[in-house]
Amino acid sequence: MTQNYKLKKRVSIMMDGNEDSRDQSQQMHKNDVEDGDFPGRSDSRIPSEERCERILSEMTLEEKIRYIAGYKELGIHGLPRHGLPSIWCSDATAGLRCFKGGTAFPAPLAMAASWNTELIERIGETLGEEFRHLGVSVLLGPGVNIYRVPTNGRNFEYMGEDPYLAGKMAASYIRGAQSKGLITTVKHFACNNSEYDRHKTNSIVDERTLREIYLPAFEMAVKEGKTMAVMTAYNPVNGSYCSENNDLLTKILKKEWDFKGFVMSDWNSLYSTSGPIKNGLDIEMPHAKWLTEKKIKKELARGSFTVGDLDRMVGTLMGTLFKAGVYDRPQKDKSMSFYCPDHAAIAREAATEGIILLKNTDEILPLNPEEPGTLMILGRMAENTETGGGGSSYVHSENSIDFLTGLINAAPRIKIDHIPWNPDGFSEEEIRRIRKADKVLHCAGFSHVEESECWDRSWDLPQGQSDRILECAKLNPNTIVVITAGGGVNTTGWINEVKGFIHSFYLGEAAGPALADILFGRVNPSGKLPFTMSEHWEDFASTAHYVSDPGRTSKGHIYKGQGNPKVRSIRPMEYMERLFIGYRHFEREKIPALFPFGFGLSYTTFSFSDLELRVRKGEEIPATLSLRLTNTGGKPGAEVVQIYVADPVSTLIRPPKELKGFQKVFLKEGESMSLSFDLNKRAFQYYDPYMGKWRLEPGEFQIMAGNSSTNILLSERIEL
Repeated sequence: MTQNYKLKKRVSIMMDGNEDSRDQSQQMHKNDVEDGDFPGRSDSRIPSEERCERILSEMTLEEKIRYIAGYKELGIHGLPRHGLPSIWCSDATAGLRCFKGGTAFPAPLAMAASWNTELIERIGETLGEEFRHLGVSVLLGPGVNIYRVPTNGRNFEYMGEDPYLAGKMAASYIRGAQSKGLITTVKHFACNNSEYDRHKTNSIVDERTLREIYLPAFEMAVKEGKTMAVMTAYNPVNGSYCSENNDLLTKILKKEWDFKGFVMSDWNSLYSTSGPIKNGLDIEMPHAKWLTEKKIKKELARGSFTVGDLDRMVGTLMGTLFKAGVYDRPQKDKSMSFYCPDHAAIAREAATEGIILLKNTDEILPLNPEEPGTLMILGRMAENTETGGGGSSYVHSENSIDFLTGLINAAPRIKIDHIPWNPDGFSEEEIRRIRKADKVLHCAGFSHVEESECWDRSWDLPQGQSDRILECAKLNPNTIVVITAGGGVNTTGWINEVKGFIHSFYLGEAAGPALADILFGRVNPSGKLPFTMSEHWEDFASTAHYVSDPGRTSKGHIYKGQGNPKVRSIRPMEYMERLFIGYRHFEREKIPALFPFGFGLSYTTFSFSDLELRVRKGEEIPATLSLRLTNTGGKPGAEVVQIYVADPVSTLIRPPKELKGFQKVFLKEGESMSLSFDLNKRAFQYYDPYMGKWRLEPGEFQIMAGNSSTNILLSERIEL
């Protein structure tokens, strides 16, 4: 597949809008917070609902219209006449954008690779403190769109291929952030599973697939995480743009899930005036384009909607801000911690837990930092290692430590040799040095321009990196590869020639120290794949119903027709694979994965034993599972116990197995622990599109425990 990198470098990265304008809004934001840093009309003795209703009753039509559209790219308009200040939003899940000095955390896909909900909740708490410290009240994340195609340019910003994993991780993140008074905005609702021409691709998804694959993570974010805001996607779903999709916004989100927060548009993702107002949107961002005073008054005169519809939008938005306490406090809270050693330590911990050891032939890892010898470090990502993918989640940190620096700092007694990256190959002198080295670490991957919001990336590593890896492995058999990427890549040609393989994703500011912790065994690797790694791009069922060359980008796809339904026709993107994405497809079709979902190696070993199941008839938790986990190796470490459920005989076809529970457990060498898992009704149900509801069909179910989707260690059948 080809990749138009020159174009991507020319075009400004548009992350939910425009990167430059958001960065420019930083100074405006600071000024507004300083000038408008006052509590609203907020006598705490009066219930927030009553205060909201009072202000709404006093607002003019012009004030209402102004309030439901964004302000200065990242703001929600204040109402000075009513004592309400402007409220500020900022990107994104990996850290606080548009401000210098904030902590740069790993990309969300790396967070998901930790499978550690407690850690993710602490990350949310930390970001809540940093946002509140600077006067930002709304975090534009987390993202939970499903990893459908491995080359989607924004996979790194989401939480993998499984809706249960993504939902649990997102709910934990949300709980942490909102515990500090920050409002989270789970996104992009829904089926924004492609960056390729995202404004103009109509995601055509059947009801059952929508319910079982693409909506559960959002549902968990709403019901378990209690997110107070949801952001709509750019794309249409089943013919209706998400910003005016009544089925998604009104029927499912607000009525069925009983969501009481506000619905925000993605940046420049409205395509009409009356559609969003009538169908559940509450605010257009980043400014009035379709919800202008002129257009709204014109549609009001036509009878397209009523002032009552505007009151619903204003009341929902204002009511949520009151409920969150945003209008009852100074916007800046200096008692909240900003970038500090504690925050940096959490970022490093998250980076270390997100690293996945995928191959370790002859136990080439861990390296001994005291052992004499030469470690050769080379490759495109060795220096200036990318901390994140491009677009609205990219967090610049002046304190980032790249792989080369981190390894030099961690092992002063090892002789480290380094060859700067050259896509044209190695010189004779460099070949000699590679051959002479005891171990070779090849750091490969994508830049934040090549893997970014607004376009898909190539399946192949850019700039001939695969050729350099293979050349390196032939020169020195003790080669270890570290990949910096937002998902699976083409490893054909070199994967069988290297002894070690690590997937590091985008690790944030602590990339270097985190990799050093893993390589030198100071931390036992515990990351697990949140997606399936395949040998070929075509191994995914979804790619048969996708564009043939997603890595090719054109300026027209990025700019032309965005937000304008009259320019360029919408093309269908049919989800013909239905339920069978990721491991669900690989197991059904018996396609061997290169590395399966949930897989990750450790420097120690674990055993599973004593599986017990208890069935409760007629209860919300129909089954409870318990087992014993033991660290049988010689080092402390962590294992992720994964629980899968299968329904062998069903009226409607079901996947071979589905993840329905997991726990990450840290054990010392020789230590054991008993674990318990509650399996609720949803763990056994499927969505019946004919009945229009979730259904638990009586019969036999198989409950499985393992440490990946393919390595099942304990299994038992139960009757429900």
